[in-house]
Amino acid sequence: MRHTDRLKQLGFELPPPFPALGSYNLVTTAGDQVFVSGLGPIKNGEPVIGMVGDDMTLVEAQDAARMTMLLILASLEQSCGLDSIKRCLRLTVYVRSEASFKAHPKVADGASDLLRDLFGADVLPARSAIGVSSLPMGIPVEIDSIFERSA
Repeated sequence: MRHTDRLKQLGFELPPPFPALGSYNLVTTAGDQVFVSGLGPIKNGEPVIGMVGDDMTLVEAQDAARMTMLLILASLEQSCGLDSIKRCLRLTVYVRSEASFKAHPKVADGASDLLRDLFGADVLPARSAIGVSSLPMGIPVEIDSIFERSA
């Protein structure tokens, strides 16, 4: 089944891609690897703002990570076609959280679970989940990623 069809079956729709906010490419390819710059959650064309453990719950943060992954997938669709992607190789998930918050990996699961449901549990990516005190525009989650595409 095509990835675009699987996403629809899962009940997800790709959002419009978000433009780069500086002097960089959102997506760069090298051989069969596709690198996606750090992106954050966008809802109705506006960044989602919040700090996990302060004004944002774990469930809301997981939703923000899922929204971010959908934006990453939309960027892949625009640049090389989502159906050409074999799997995600690596995720780095930055979580803007208050100092006592300790569940960064659970926030990252919002993105990883979508990848699991899309590509399969046997090809989950390597991943880091890192707590930070600040992210651009006050977003709660930023994810950068590396994918493998078909030759």
